[in-house]
Amino acid sequence: MLESNEGFPSRLESDGMLCEVEDTGLDRMKILRVRRGEAATEFFLDMEDERFLRLHTNARAEDADMIVDALTRDGNHAFDNVWFHSAMLKRLADRPGNSFKSFGASYSSRVFRPGEGKGEQEVADDLSLSNNGSPAKKTQGAVESRRHVRRTAARGGARGMRGSWTDPHDPAQDGMRGAGYFAAKRGKSVRDHLRLVDACKDEYSRTIADIESLRIGTSEVGGKMLAEGRPFDFVFPDGIEDHDLFIDRVFNSDMPFKLWGMKSVVRKGYYKILAVDLHTGSPMDFEIAKDFMRVYIFKGGCGNTLLRILTNLQLRHDANTTCDQIG
Repeated sequence: MLESNEGFPSRLESDGMLCEVEDTGLDRMKILRVRRGEAATEFFLDMEDERFLRLHTNARAEDADMIVDALTRDGNHAFDNVWFHSAMLKRLADRPGNSFKSFGASYSSRVFRPGEGKGEQEVADDLSLSNNGSPAKKTQGAVESRRHVRRTAARGGARGMRGSWTDPHDPAQDGMRGAGYFAAKRGKSVRDHLRLVDACKDEYSRTIADIESLRIGTSEVGGKMLAEGRPFDFVFPDGIEDHDLFIDRVFNSDMPFKLWGMKSVVRKGYYKILAVDLHTGSPMDFEIAKDFMRVYIFKGGCGNTLLRILTNLQLRHDANTTCDQIG
């Protein structure tokens, strides 16, 4: 699933990749053909929701991942992943009609290591954990009960099973990952698979709408201009060890944060960042202290950016990171 503020063009070139959209005879369903050199990959492109596009394929996961990564890296097109943060992944796996079947944790501090990119042999803290079946809930409980383990155990994936009244003996099981990937793991019920994806899309869309309702701006009421909206507060229970390193890695224009910013010191330990979201080119303001980061998103800005920041801070900085205004 991709987020796009501009739909999907009929033809685009990106990173040595040629994408062409063809009609199927159905209004909202297209065929997307992607060519990289002599290799070709085909997707069904579901455009029923023009902002949250769904790409269906039976190609190898590695090939599909490479194509989606290239699309979201390209600054010439307003594509972004959808981002399921830890609490959202848990909620999606447990939502009514689904059965929880797997717990997956993922973490890598590589982005925030001091020697990264400087030729130094720093050892990153990495964790990858997957537990399927009946022990999964116990594993989840054991991990989440220990605060210092939780710091490096962000929920990176989950698996949910959705049964069908038409075929109760062969329901669909889908693996979900934090960057909006769904993989059909077991079962033959295409209907249940699509229902699960649709349910996740609907909840994600509502979350984005809630975020964008809080954007900073003005409105006219009774002939007077009134300020509206509020900032978003990200909380770091264990604090930020190195502000300069943190700011450099979050606002360096690179993946996964896709932010560029200029730092100014308000006072010792308190910084202000004038930034640009490279997904849409929208301005954003940040205030960063020892244990929190305040984010100001303005009218016209993209709410998807807030979920990108939260999810990647959990996966790469501190899995205990929360945002007070994002459920």
